[in-house]
Amino acid sequence: MTANRNIISIALAAILFFAGCASSPELERQREAKQADIAEILSVELDPAEFGERKRCLSETEYRSFRPLDDKHLLFVGRGDKLWINTLRSSCMDLHHGDVLIVQPFSATRLCDTDRFQATDWFRWPWYTRTPWHSPHHWGSGPTCVLGTFQPVTKAQVDEIEAIIKSDNY
Repeated sequence: MTANRNIISIALAAILFFAGCASSPELERQREAKQADIAEILSVELDPAEFGERKRCLSETEYRSFRPLDDKHLLFVGRGDKLWINTLRSSCMDLHHGDVLIVQPFSATRLCDTDRFQATDWFRWPWYTRTPWHSPHHWGSGPTCVLGTFQPVTKAQVDEIEAIIKSDNY
């Protein structure tokens, strides 16, 4: 029993050691600089009459699609080319690998601030499973993440944010 605890302790220590090495202070500084620039872009006040106001919830009829911009921001595209950015409550790793949100909503017809979700790949859902190549128990879902509020944005703001995310100048 003690030997098993020692093995588990050593394995846990190794995992924590290597996880700490995965992110250098320079990479963290770059990530923080990008997030600060994105926050500055999102701080620009838009005319509520033209673009609408920040929303706690988005009805399923208000948006047609979504896509992740990075591990902290989702872009929702609505009718009439309306755009909203949802800044997640915290970073959500591997968000860019999913094109389907599995949402644990408070409401069945809306996505709301504090709703939890997982991003997954559509082709890993059970109805696309082809045995023996795919296990029916693995849907390819990622970690559980939490939505924030929905902020209306312009196409120009989205373009600026995408340029920052892709930039190596940080």
